[in-house]
Amino acid sequence: MSSVTAAELLVTMPQVREPYRSVLNQIVDGLERTASVRLVVLDEAALARTGAVLPQGERVVIALGISAVKASSPLRNQLPVAVGAILTPDGHPPLPGISLEADPDLLFARLRLLRPNIRTVYWLYRPVRNGWLLDHAEEAAHAHDLELIAIATENARTAAQRYQEILNRVDSSIEAVWLTQDPALLSVDSALPDILNRAWTKNIVVFSGSVQHVAHGVLFALFPDNVAMGEDLAQLALAHADGETVTFTPNRSLRSAINRRTAEHLGITVDARDYDLVLPAR
Repeated sequence: MSSVTAAELLVTMPQVREPYRSVLNQIVDGLERTASVRLVVLDEAALARTGAVLPQGERVVIALGISAVKASSPLRNQLPVAVGAILTPDGHPPLPGISLEADPDLLFARLRLLRPNIRTVYWLYRPVRNGWLLDHAEEAAHAHDLELIAIATENARTAAQRYQEILNRVDSSIEAVWLTQDPALLSVDSALPDILNRAWTKNIVVFSGSVQHVAHGVLFALFPDNVAMGEDLAQLALAHADGETVTFTPNRSLRSAINRRTAEHLGITVDARDYDLVLPAR
């Protein structure tokens, strides 16, 4: 008589459309490279039903996406829970996991590589979404000998005014701007073109965690390598199951993109071999 061995990871994720579905599937691919997985895809009815997911001998739950995190809440009394494919921490204290936000340490390292003379970075953020990232950003800035000027902002109108004020006074030889990915503060269709036009005129370095921003003209971005992030998340979740102290952290499994046209305008030499994506494509 054969016995069935339980999977190590119980993974929950919502039933969603592209392109988000591909992101989640790539994260699951990374999880499966690291540990055995039982995947439960939750439709709208399951997301609304308490007890829709039951453990079957797994060691730890990984909830991908905020709706799956909420649906997996009842499991916290039965198994350790880790989270992924979300931007901000969830729970009090926060559940351990990996954010979609790029680690400021790696962003600042890339900035210093491209422009060693930069000494100050401006960053607008919305506390409800990115307040948790502030400590990480300040620590990373200190490690890279940078001054971080972080400006808390609540809406797109105020953010647009702040960006204009910053870009009007920036010393492009020693100061740069780190753009938020928060759509509540920065519209790709309206605010971003104005920011980039001003930055182009004054030769200001603007960088981001969004590859979409690079396509529009931002100098560079570091963005998630979803499969590698899944591998990291599996290791974090298994450590959590073993009783190790783990936290909710920024993402360090990143790919790189650079805008060749913007780099040339700024006098920066681009070696395509140093980047996963060079835009615009020739």
